[in-house]
Amino acid sequence: MARLSNDELVQAIMADIRRGELADAHRKLPAEPELMARYDVTRYALRQALLALGTMGYTYQMHGVGTFVRTQQAGDSIALEHSGGLSAEAARIGRQLTTATASERECRVDQAEFRPNNYQFEPDERLLALERFRAMDQQPYVVEHSYYLKSVIEEIPDSALYGSLFEFCEAQQHIKIGFIDQIIMSEPLPKVAADYLQLPVGAPCLVVQDETYLSTGQLLAFSKQYYDYRQAKMFMVKKIH
Repeated sequence: MARLSNDELVQAIMADIRRGELADAHRKLPAEPELMARYDVTRYALRQALLALGTMGYTYQMHGVGTFVRTQQAGDSIALEHSGGLSAEAARIGRQLTTATASERECRVDQAEFRPNNYQFEPDERLLALERFRAMDQQPYVVEHSYYLKSVIEEIPDSALYGSLFEFCEAQQHIKIGFIDQIIMSEPLPKVAADYLQLPVGAPCLVVQDETYLSTGQLLAFSKQYYDYRQAKMFMVKKIH
């Protein structure tokens, strides 16, 4: 039986925490040897998963005491520092994110409606331009406008377009996502997003702008996500020590 990947291990631990099967009455997790045996993973893999959980704000560590589940966590909010795709993060809080409609086309980089400010593109760079209209529990939630570098990923199948783009990219042997930069801002709502979200054109909108990079520093994709302010609720943890 294949061992769990880091993301799978993180998801498994979170699922067991939600079911009340892991933490004790003081919200403390079992000791490392017990967790290693439970999930059949190495100490290194377990510590990487616990580090990810801490970064996302689900757990915290007390030196010499153990790992505890945070009580302050907003269980109904999307964690900005989640380790997987948005669909998986929605499922974590018991909600279902689906893609209602989507489109894909090829374009030149100079035809993109927006671009990263500090990335130098090749003059003839080609992009895959994606638009996804996504619903949370069957209610309009977010419009995603993304560009993928065709020099890195040549095509994206419908199964990924209507499923998880993150999982599709992670499954490619030549792609290893290293980090994602996010900017949270407000912008006037464009017509295509306003029509789907059923809000006035030009109304202030919560926008998350992403830039996804490979572990080599190569840009993979950049996007803007226009959220319905009536539904969007996000959180992140600011660790001090």
